[in-house]
Amino acid sequence: MKLLHKESIRTCLELDEAIHQAEVERLTERLLTLPNYDCEMIVIFEDDYHKEMNLPLFYESNLHRVFEFLEERDIKNGVDSFLTEDGDLAFRAYGQNYTHQGKDGILTSLVTVKCFSEGRVPVNMTRILGGFVMEDLTKGKEGVTCDSI
Repeated sequence: MKLLHKESIRTCLELDEAIHQAEVERLTERLLTLPNYDCEMIVIFEDDYHKEMNLPLFYESNLHRVFEFLEERDIKNGVDSFLTEDGDLAFRAYGQNYTHQGKDGILTSLVTVKCFSEGRVPVNMTRILGGFVMEDLTKGKEGVTCDSI
């Protein structure tokens, strides 16, 4: 998977968190300019404790409700955005910290968003977002083209 941010929210310092949030807002704005594709959302728990006790969850929605859907997840510690090798959007949500059997963990879930146009034709989001320019917010008006977006 290709990260759609300068860096993961998990490694951001305070200033970097503001940049990360601006990147998320910019991605949100971009997605809202696209058609409101039908979507399948697959939620997979990745942290050690929850992946042992939870099966993947499947939902149907549409593209313009993706961030609303993510807000319903436990995202206390942020979200990273990705494009998968299959051309789907994916979001890794970092939730609450926990301790289980003496080990610390953080609730981590991967939400993969598969978009479909009319006739259930899969939409390759890499092609759609491939030319997207992510503004380098640390350098003012200059822009950087990210080949992962």
